[in-house]
Amino acid sequence: MEILDVEKLFLLHGFRKKLGFFAGSLNSPVREKLLEWWGNDSDIFVHFGRLERSYTEKLLGSKFCLHVKGYEVNTARIVDALFYGCVPVIIANHYDLPFADILDWKHFSVIVATLDIPLLKKILQGMTQQEYLVLQSNVLKVREHFQWHVSPIDFDAFYMVMYELWLRRSSLRLQ
Repeated sequence: MEILDVEKLFLLHGFRKKLGFFAGSLNSPVREKLLEWWGNDSDIFVHFGRLERSYTEKLLGSKFCLHVKGYEVNTARIVDALFYGCVPVIIANHYDLPFADILDWKHFSVIVATLDIPLLKKILQGMTQQEYLVLQSNVLKVREHFQWHVSPIDFDAFYMVMYELWLRRSSLRLQ
């Protein structure tokens, strides 16, 4: 996907006014807890159901995009966040992240235990501007690894999957 000029402006000039953003289904106790704690907060936008404004606009307007494990395993929101330069916040106790054997998620995301949902705002606001900018810069570097193309391009999602499978194949041989 090619990024539009307006989106480049958001990525480069930091027009991100919201601290955090989540939109999705209310389909798990963890998401219910997120709504309970942050559903009416002015800095963290938590929405369940259909969005009235553009999803893309929310991604571009937020520093952090929350990925809260529901009943289903779904990483589409993480890829959306990465594509639009929004630092992913993974709220889960145990989650097998894409390409975790290859990429160190601590360098481009924030991982929060479900018990720490009440501390979410404190955790995100406690990050210095420099720490945030390093995470966002790394998001912009790794997002190419999550993009699919009709004809694979070096280091895109196709090659990442092939490499991850190769790594797992090698470890299976040793057993």
